[in-house]
Amino acid sequence: MKFDKNQHEFPSPFHREIWWWAVGIVPPEDSLTDEVKKNCGPEALEGCYQWHTYFNALCGDMYENADAYTPASGRQYRDILEKIAAEGIVNGDDVIWGGAEWDAYKAKINKSKAYVTSGVTLDECLSALARTGLVCEITDKNAIFYHAKFPKIFHAMQVFERSPEVRQTPARHHFAHCEFRQLFKSYSANYDELMRRASDESLFIAQAIHDYCRSLKMQRYIHFGIMKYKYKSVRILDYNLYGNEYPTLRLNMGSWRINPFRGDLEEIFKRIAEKKAEIDEK
Repeated sequence: MKFDKNQHEFPSPFHREIWWWAVGIVPPEDSLTDEVKKNCGPEALEGCYQWHTYFNALCGDMYENADAYTPASGRQYRDILEKIAAEGIVNGDDVIWGGAEWDAYKAKINKSKAYVTSGVTLDECLSALARTGLVCEITDKNAIFYHAKFPKIFHAMQVFERSPEVRQTPARHHFAHCEFRQLFKSYSANYDELMRRASDESLFIAQAIHDYCRSLKMQRYIHFGIMKYKYKSVRILDYNLYGNEYPTLRLNMGSWRINPFRGDLEEIFKRIAEKKAEIDEK
């Protein structure tokens, strides 16, 4: 399924969540750089390609067959896959958990607020993931996982779980979006990469914000995926694209006394409207 970053109407919040996940998946031609390929073993490298294909296929199936996956969220499914890779032992193409450890995890997750509130169980989520090829076999001693369609994914996923700073939130974001530049060293996306999934209209808005802030001699910098602007060494404005195709703006009211907008907040929105009008005329 091909996802359109300019889509703006969705059948449900779940569809919107899955769409936002899908449009943020980084293509391998960007994330699998020569440096990454050089450091990857053959199975891990093949796993990266399969991982990317798998997540696109999973998003497509979730979007087209939402009833089979809800009321769990897309985030819950990603967390399951990451947990399997993080805590299990790779044996061939399988990931093996000790039976007692898996039972303890299942009991804990089923009692968690997210699962109780959603009214789902871990087994129900695993059953949904089986639609696209994930297999879970329970034996007397172990819980064994493998993927029938993309057998090498856990090789790459486990390499990721041993990457630098993986337990920090930005790295978790990389897992969901197949950002393989994170595999061997901490990686932060630049502005163009962060805005890759923004709608065309959103790009115009962001550029209008930047042009106006630059005219006021405000400097832009990026911190954990958030675009921030400083004036006289004080952060004045920031925005990001988490969970929405439009920039989410925030003004730093605590530094208002030196704010170059001088209370005229309408000016920035006027500039945005002018920029949009220029585009519409073309």
